Amino acid sequence: MMFLTPEVFINIFVDFLIYIFFIIAFYISVQIVRYFEVQKDTLFQYTLQRRSYLVSVVVEFGLFFKIILFFYFIFTLDKLSNIIPGAMCAAGVITANEYGVWLLTVKLLNLFLFGLWLLANKEDLNSKDYRFTKFKFKFFIFLFMLLSIEIFLEYLYFNSIDISKIVSCCGVLFNPVKTSAVSFLLEIPKEIVVALFYFIFLLSLMSWILKKSLPYFLSNLIFLPLSILVIIVFFSPYIYELPTHKCPFCFLQKEYYHIGYFIYSSLFLGTFFAYANWFEKFFFKKESQYFKISIFFNTIFVIIVTLYVLIYYLKNGVWLF
Repeated sequence: MMFLTPEVFINIFVDFLIYIFFIIAFYISVQIVRYFEVQKDTLFQYTLQRRSYLVSVVVEFGLFFKIILFFYFIFTLDKLSNIIPGAMCAAGVITANEYGVWLLTVKLLNLFLFGLWLLANKEDLNSKDYRFTKFKFKFFIFLFMLLSIEIFLEYLYFNSIDISKIVSCCGVLFNPVKTSAVSFLLEIPKEIVVALFYFIFLLSLMSWILKKSLPYFLSNLIFLPLSILVIIVFFSPYIYELPTHKCPFCFLQKEYYHIGYFIYSSLFLGTFFAYANWFEKFFFKKESQYFKISIFFNTIFVIIVTLYVLIYYLKNGVWLF
C-alpha cells in the first residue's frame, strides 16, 4: 500500500497534522472576520484580539512547514520512481494517475500564496491599529479552502497510484511527437520560446530600473511559466548534455548534483518577490523593498541556465539545435 511507504507516510502525516491546526484556525478566523471590531471595549473583543495573535502564530508556523514540505514532496516523487515501473524520475510518478498534475499545480499555487499570507501577517503585526487584521484572516479563509483541496487531492493521488501499472517515462512525456498534456507546447519553435524568455527578462529588468511595479509584476507573471517551458524545450538538453533529454525533473537527482533544487529555488524566489512587491503596494499602499531581491534571484536563475549553454558550446563547439 502506497501510504506505508516511509516518504509518503511522512508527507501525509505532517500534512494532516498541520491541517488539524488549520481547521481550528479556520474556525477562529471566521469569528474574527465576523465580530472583530477594534473600537469595541468588550470582553469578547479582547478575547478575539488575544486569539488573533495566537492563531497568527499557529498559521505562520504551519505555513512555514508547508513550504519546506513542498520540497520534500518533490523529493518523495523522485524516490517513488524507484518502485513504480516505467518511471525514471518524478515526471513519470506525477503522471501515474489523473490527480498528480492537478496536485502539483495546486501545491505550487499555494506555495506562492503561503508566502503572501506571511507578508500580510507581518504587516498586520507591525501595525498598531489592527487595520489589516480582518484582511489577513479573510485571506487565510480563502487559503484554507485551497489547502482543503490540496489535502483532498493528495489523498486521492497517493491512494490511486497502482504500482503494478507501467507509467510513461519522461522521455515519452516530453517528446513532441507523442500525444501528451505538454506535447502541443513542445511543438512551438524553440527559437521563439528562447527569444521570448530573454525579452521578458529584459522587460522585467527595465521595469525594475524604472521602478514600475505593475509592469514588473505582469512580466513576472509571464516569466514563471515561460521559464519552465524554456527549461523543457531548450535548456534541459544542455544540462543533461543530451539533445533528446528534455525532462524538467531529472536534474533534481543526485546524478546532476541536485542542481534542479537550486535552479527552481532561484526562479520561485525571484518571481515570488516580484508578486510580493506588487502585493504590498496594492494592498498596503507602501513602497516595497522586494524589487532588488526579486531581480537578484531572477538574474541568478538566468545566469545559471545560460551558463549551461555557453559551457556546453565551449566544450563541444556545437549548439544543440
